[in-house]
Amino acid sequence: MDFGGQNFKMAALKSKSCDDLNRADALNELGLKDCALDEDIRSAFRQRLKQAHPDIHGGTDSRLRRLILARDLLMSEAKIISESADNAKSFHPDNALGDGATPLTISLAQALFGGTVTADVPALEFSHAGEPLTSLTQTKTLRVTLPCGLRNGAKLCLPCEGAARDEMYFEINIETDDHCRVWGDDIWMTATLDRRLMQYGGKTLVETPHGLQDIRLDRDVPHGASLCLKGKGLPATGTATAGNLYIRLEAQPDVVRPVTHILSEFRQRWAS
Repeated sequence: MDFGGQNFKMAALKSKSCDDLNRADALNELGLKDCALDEDIRSAFRQRLKQAHPDIHGGTDSRLRRLILARDLLMSEAKIISESADNAKSFHPDNALGDGATPLTISLAQALFGGTVTADVPALEFSHAGEPLTSLTQTKTLRVTLPCGLRNGAKLCLPCEGAARDEMYFEINIETDDHCRVWGDDIWMTATLDRRLMQYGGKTLVETPHGLQDIRLDRDVPHGASLCLKGKGLPATGTATAGNLYIRLEAQPDVVRPVTHILSEFRQRWAS
């Protein structure tokens, strides 16, 4: 088939055979060497993607198609080699020569308990060669399965639906708010308590990422003191120990009542 004046064997590239010429064409298209790994292929594809897209000056549809076909051929071959070596499940991100991780933002609850999350990703990076591509900003939705105990910044392969492969490589970002933060294995949060409880001590319930927790305070707890609940941070995994939950205690501010209300109550008491 003729792509923009160049004779390019699309049917051959779409084949999963390991023909040297076809593989050499694909490697040359992405500027890779023969030892390229999955993440090298994806990283090289991303680097050349914007320059090749028809929406960008100098890009052409034929160039874009060649990139997609080259990526699909090399990724298919890489998957076959991985399966034959029976190491697809034991992939470790430290072994990747390039980054290639797709950012994935999850909630703290999802980091703690796992579940599923949907992620909108660039369609050009996850599309098959035959999929229609209408825009550089076109997206597609992936449904990603999460294990419990994910850490901030972790890079790992996760099962997902909607992509070309059953697993994709992600970098985890745990989204929190101003009252709750994740540091390594630990969770830090702020709890606002009644001033009298902090002054005289006693028991109370505090809402935490793990649910309601019973806590007991001694007398005269200073504003800003921290309480540690061991093992209530991020849960243990095969590579990390369970973290702790640190609760910063703040006293509720005194409510300032308007002078008119105080005078009104004073008059009512004396009038009776």
